[in-house]
Parts: sequence; structure tokens; C-alpha cells
Amino acid sequence: MSGPGARPGAGQALGEWALEELLGEGAFGQVWRARAAADPGRRAAVKVPRDERGAALLAAEGAAHERLAGGPFPRLLGLSREPAYAAFELVEGGDLRAALHAGPLAPREAGRVARGVLAALAHAHRAGLVHRDVKPENVLLARDGRVLLADLGLAVPVDLAHSLLDDDEVARGVVAGSLPYLAPEVRGGAEADARSDLYAWGVLLFEALTGALPGAAERPCARVPGLPPAWDDLYLRACGARAARWARAEDALAALDRALEALPAPAPAPAPRPKVDVLALLEEKAREERALVGRTLIAYVTPEGKARARVGGKTHTLDVGALPGLCVLRVTSPTEAVVVQRFVREG
Repeated sequence: MSGPGARPGAGQALGEWALEELLGEGAFGQVWRARAAADPGRRAAVKVPRDERGAALLAAEGAAHERLAGGPFPRLLGLSREPAYAAFELVEGGDLRAALHAGPLAPREAGRVARGVLAALAHAHRAGLVHRDVKPENVLLARDGRVLLADLGLAVPVDLAHSLLDDDEVARGVVAGSLPYLAPEVRGGAEADARSDLYAWGVLLFEALTGALPGAAERPCARVPGLPPAWDDLYLRACGARAARWARAEDALAALDRALEALPAPAPAPAPRPKVDVLALLEEKAREERALVGRTLIAYVTPEGKARARVGGKTHTLDVGALPGLCVLRVTSPTEAVVVQRFVREG
């Protein structure tokens, strides 16, 4: 693979990584599951750019990760300019978009995910970065419970929000990001900042709660029965006029925590069912059967040749095969008995 634009394929080597399976494809390139050639048990998600623009975004993403120095983001494992690719921690699980295909999240779970996204934004904003592409596809829900914010290719320093757009794109009003999550002022050509990230977060919160994008003047409480009004306040503050939004993600975090406290307490978990010791039950049954065999009992034999005998507080059904009536029986096995004496009523 000589450079951006060359089509990668399964089995191809990129640096220390061997591509295995195509995980996804977008406007700027592809993402592959890959394994380390020297350690087949080590896996990564490898991004391969489609063209020079994609390579520039990949380089910007690498620079953003260096600036972040950790946090709730997939770890950058390696970055190469020639051939162009970036290797990231392979997060087993799925993204929020995939989760929403099954329907909206329960309010407490939506709040947990939204809180993870806010924590990532707070980390990025403290590092002086604007993410600019907060959306469900970029929220990873790891199997171990972590919520990670991915795809920092559009993330830029706060004072350089147009840094990846050339002069012609700026003149034409081209903006970076996904339209449903873009703040109105960014759509109008203003530079993105922390407040526009929080606008995108508010749209994402509405979508997590309801399973749909918000319509004009819609509120989440109108769609989610029983949702406390604090959640409407949260959404309206995030997606209101720019001047009314929070300036810091930490302030939104505090408001989200208050909204979570307003939710009804979760129902207590059902008491665990007592464990059944199957072996002990079998041993007890065997003891009862051994105690029954050889005993002499008085029981009534039914027309079907069956007798019911109560021994040790339990009823046992025995196959007698005799004429009906009251009889003295001797138990020969756990399920059979023979008649020793039959009581006959004198006429």
C-alpha cells in the first residue's frame, strides 16, 4: 500500500499490524480489525484514510490524542504517515447508534451514557480542544461498562476551529460535523467552541432518551412518560440559545447529576433464589426409598391396581396389580408391593 487512496484488503500488513476484518467505512476512510504480527493475541482498530484529506484528519486525530494524554477516549496505539494509518485500542462492545437501533435507553442508562460523554468533553475542553463531531456513532459502549468518545479527527484547539478547512471551504461556509448535531451558530458559519459541543450533547441526550432526533419545540418529557421535568430543563439548557448554554461541561455534569437524582429509585433487585443442592436431594430420595423397601403397610388398592401409602410425611404410589380393596402390603421396591393379606367384608 503506497499511500492514501490505495485500497487496503484483508491479510495486508500495515506496519506491525495485519488487517483482518473491515469494521466500518466512511467518507474519510476505513476502519479494520487488525492483529499484531509479533503477538497474534494483541488486537487493534486500524484506521486507513481514503485520500490526502483523510490522511490530514488522521494526523490531526493523532495530535489531539497527544494533547489529551489519556482520558475517556480509545487509546492511540500507533500513528504512521507512510503508509498512512492509525492504530487504536479495539473497544469490544458497540456504539450508541447500534444500541439505539433496539430502541431508546431507559432514563438511568441514558443518563449514564450521557455522563460518560460529558466527562470526555470536560477532559477535551480542559485540554483546549473542541470535539466538533459528538454523535451516537462516536460514542463507544464497551462491554466492561466504559463510555468512550471516539473519532477526534475533527477535534481542534479552541482558537483554531477552522484549521482543517482550506480558504475556499471557509469562503463557501463549509463546516465540519454532522448536521443534526450542529449548533445553529456553527451552521451559520461561527467557529465551534465548548458551547457547540454541549449543543450536540443535548441532541444526543434527547435521542438516547427517546430514540429519535428532536423536532421543533419538542421536549423529552413529552415522549418519555414519568420522566421528571429536570430532564426537560437539562435538554433545553444544552440546546437553547448559545448565550444561555453552559460554558463548561463540568457545569452540565452537575445539572445531569441532579436530573439523575430526580429519577424514581430503581426497583429493588429480586431476592436471589436459594441454591438447590441436587446431590443432597438425590441422596435424601435414595434414603427414603431404602427405608420404604421391606416395610409392611396397610393401604387401599384402587381398581387400577395402585396403592397410595403415606410414610414419613410423604405419599408413595405403589404398583400392586391386585384386586381392589383394603390390603396388607409388603413393599418390594420403591414403586412396587405385593399383597400379604386382603381384607374381605363379610356379607
